Amino acid sequence: MLSETIVTSFLEASITGAGLVLAAYALVTPISERIFNKRTDKLRRLLEDFENEKSKITADAPSKDFKHLEELRDNIEQIKIFPRYLSYGIWASFAAFMISAMIDFLWLSNTVNQVPENDLYVGLPLMVAIILFLFIGVLIIGEIFSTMKNEFEDIKKRQKEIKETTNEDLEKIKKDVEELKEKEDMRVSG
Repeated sequence: MLSETIVTSFLEASITGAGLVLAAYALVTPISERIFNKRTDKLRRLLEDFENEKSKITADAPSKDFKHLEELRDNIEQIKIFPRYLSYGIWASFAAFMISAMIDFLWLSNTVNQVPENDLYVGLPLMVAIILFLFIGVLIIGEIFSTMKNEFEDIKKRQKEIKETTNEDLEKIKKDVEELKEKEDMRVSG
């Protein structure tokens, strides 16, 4: 049989877990626009690839071209602009923590509920909530990592372009300065 101390700890863990779910959601909210933009860009690229491949298909096209079109179609269908874990997953995890907290509170407030048969009902919702939160956390970390990685790649690409542009500009400036020196030398000597 569970003791009041253990159930009180479960209650505290449930309330803390519910707060962590809200904190995780609050963490993702500021970068959600970037997540949606990344997914929209990916969808746009896949649609362009699909349209390009579709226009190349002729009556005598090999079956591998059709398979490639089917793969592109399947990839397009799999992209979800709004990640479901940000709605249903977060909600389910939060609800599981709150149900656990309510069961713990009811167990503590009514001595009739404090029987060994109810022990499973006290601990099970907390375990389910923790497992849901674990999955949601992994998905959030993956989404944030993917978004940050894409943004870092974009920054590296821009940095490379800027470096090439500045190198070209610097070479042009050096060339212009040399031409001006030559003209000045000609003017002075001539």
